[in-house]
Amino acid sequence: MIAVAMPCRAESDAVSAWKKQIASRLSASFPPQATKQSGKATVGFILDRSGKLISNEIRESSGSKEFDLEAVVIVDRAQPFPAPPPEIQDGKLKIEAELNFPPPRDLFKEDAALHAKLHGICRGC
Repeated sequence: MIAVAMPCRAESDAVSAWKKQIASRLSASFPPQATKQSGKATVGFILDRSGKLISNEIRESSGSKEFDLEAVVIVDRAQPFPAPPPEIQDGKLKIEAELNFPPPRDLFKEDAALHAKLHGICRGC
């Protein structure tokens, strides 16, 4: 889950849509180096009027070096960002995003549960 926050008085539909576009670009991927963990990191970044990334940094650490590094990389990979709508007056836009890294899924347990459901439905297949 990704939450994007930015200073704005009244949020128009255009600003809301723009924030959703940014959140979709920041879809977090679980870093393979941090198996069997979960965490949350808050990253702050600044965009210019064209959507170009000016800077980014960890604002609130997850407590895990892997998650913090991945949070910064996610913002770097998300470029180019969409240009902000005209009603956002700042020359540089300060955005804060909370990136939640879910625990890795246990595929073995999920496969066993699916097999049990299918076997229960099939009855002798």
